[in-house]
Amino acid sequence: MNDVQLKAPEPWSYSRLTAFELCPRRYDEVQRRKLWGEERSEQLAFGDEVHEAMAAALRGTPLPASLQVFSHWVEKVLRTPGELLVECKWAITREFKPTPWFSNKVWLRSIADAVKLDNDVGLLVDWKTGKSANADEVQLQLTSLIMFIHFPKLQCVRSDFVWLQEDEHTTQVLYRNEAPDVWAEILPRVKRLEQATIDEEFPPKPGRFCRSWCPVATCEYHGKG
Repeated sequence: MNDVQLKAPEPWSYSRLTAFELCPRRYDEVQRRKLWGEERSEQLAFGDEVHEAMAAALRGTPLPASLQVFSHWVEKVLRTPGELLVECKWAITREFKPTPWFSNKVWLRSIADAVKLDNDVGLLVDWKTGKSANADEVQLQLTSLIMFIHFPKLQCVRSDFVWLQEDEHTTQVLYRNEAPDVWAEILPRVKRLEQATIDEEFPPKPGRFCRSWCPVATCEYHGKG
């Protein structure tokens, strides 16, 4: 990993990377330069409510009655052996070193809803209120990769998307010796994001979301598709 030469003009994250890939122009004008506001849908508001309640429950505050149906997932995490960490925010530098979240050396940031650390094994949990059909293993991979950097003793991370409304979970396991191969798959995508930022080139990418999802009203594809 140390021989990878990347110029990182701005910190990135899984959400920023995927937003760029979905539509560079929307990413630039909405997420980077914040020229357009985004309405908070009921689904997103519900997701925020659930995440806050699940974090509080892991810390000892009972779930509200409306969310008690999710309590067995909280109990499952609490029963898992190891040190509990809740709402973790981690960042690394482009040299693949740990760094504070707001450091001026930040290259990549990632958030974990719940973590258990048990000697050389870690459990990573990401609560999801959407549909499992939208699962992307790269999100879990990136957080696992950052955990290996922040916790040098870890040799294995099991990561779970917990699909709360479907009462299901998606699991993947990543071992430390697999990390270089995973980085090798992800870094070319990051390079394209970084090069676009250096060149200030963010062309529109028309698609099915242009009609109802994109707030960039000045785009020639807005409201179409």
